[in-house]
Amino acid sequence: MGDEFVVMKHGAKKRTGRPKGRTSGYTVSEKALAQRRRNVGLPVAQNQEEEDYNSRLITHIMRIHEIAATADHKDINSLKSCFINYLQLCQEDGFSVSNLAAYSAMRFTNDQFHAWSKKDDPEVREFVSLVKQTCAMFRENLVSDGKLNPVIGIFWQRNYDGLRNDTEQVQAIREQEMDDEYTTRTYKEKYKNLIGE
Repeated sequence: MGDEFVVMKHGAKKRTGRPKGRTSGYTVSEKALAQRRRNVGLPVAQNQEEEDYNSRLITHIMRIHEIAATADHKDINSLKSCFINYLQLCQEDGFSVSNLAAYSAMRFTNDQFHAWSKKDDPEVREFVSLVKQTCAMFRENLVSDGKLNPVIGIFWQRNYDGLRNDTEQVQAIREQEMDDEYTTRTYKEKYKNLIGE
């Protein structure tokens, strides 16, 4: 490691690795280490309240998997039952309704649920619509009641509910109208002798 070289600007070479005489490759202040410990993706519970929440969440997830064990993908009534049981579980445990957990309660991943939802069966499509609408209504109410950051709510609405900003739709319509108007004007001008204007 200490004998490797890196070519620097203008052809100069510099040794990589630990400088001579040092026992450690680099030093980090205690403040930087403390910050690094806080920046983990899944923070460790720091107090009893956080430990209790983690425990409740783990229990809730395990109960979702218990519901999923009864799911039969060939029987839509089985899936309906799993979904209703999931909603009741959320009510009992005090957890929010969410798409991925609802799909898991029916023993689907996100991709599997979307693939299954494309079946050419009106009953399947109606049920899929019910599941998505239920999750969307729950999410919308969380945002409206100030219990969910609007930025996260918008993200979910765009990715799960298929909603878009009106300004984007209006802009797209205006651009299409402008293109159509330009094209019509251009053709009229080019072929005015043929149309008889």
